[in-house]
Amino acid sequence: MGGINIYCGSFEGEDKSGSPFQAVLAAMDKMASAPERSIIARILAAMPQEDDHLLIAPDDARALAPLLRRYAAQIDGQLASPGDPFDQMTRDERASPDRITELQYGESVGWLAYCAQDLLQAFETAVAEQEEVALVW
Repeated sequence: MGGINIYCGSFEGEDKSGSPFQAVLAAMDKMASAPERSIIARILAAMPQEDDHLLIAPDDARALAPLLRRYAAQIDGQLASPGDPFDQMTRDERASPDRITELQYGESVGWLAYCAQDLLQAFETAVAEQEEVALVW
């Protein structure tokens, strides 16, 4: 997998911002209510083994948006420079230059914040435009 891009209606996420998508959902799951955990489990179960995309229904995006908003705020608070995931990505990569791929797929606070930021915008677009969120790799 070369990275995951996020799309929804009029929204197009930044390049590969969805790469740590599974790690973001796993972190959200730890904060989730039972109904939210059920939606997260269904989304993770739908992760394709050989296809090139995953779709999230607008109703699921609506149900998870408040949880994702809380998670995004929490992870943003962990950044060395709040609001700047790129600064944190650089710091994380300097600290572990031999682990760039692992960092991109969820071991970097910067990458997690980058994903949460774009995923939240996609969820908000899904609600506003009644479009599916597409994660494409």
